[in-house]
Amino acid sequence: MQPPPVDWGQAFSIVGGGLLVVFLIMSLLALATSLMGKIFTAREAKKKAAAAAQKEA
Repeated sequence: MQPPPVDWGQAFSIVGGGLLVVFLIMSLLALATSLMGKIFTAREAKKKAAAAAQKEA
């Protein structure tokens, strides 16, 4: 009794889809991390500017 033949087209389709999903998720995480970094950097800059303005007054 022989095993059924492998459908290589479907196998490559599954692997390709998995890789696409992985890179999509990693790209979204990188984008979210970058956006959060910009938000926190701007927040810190506003705090420092407010502290400097209050020192001068």
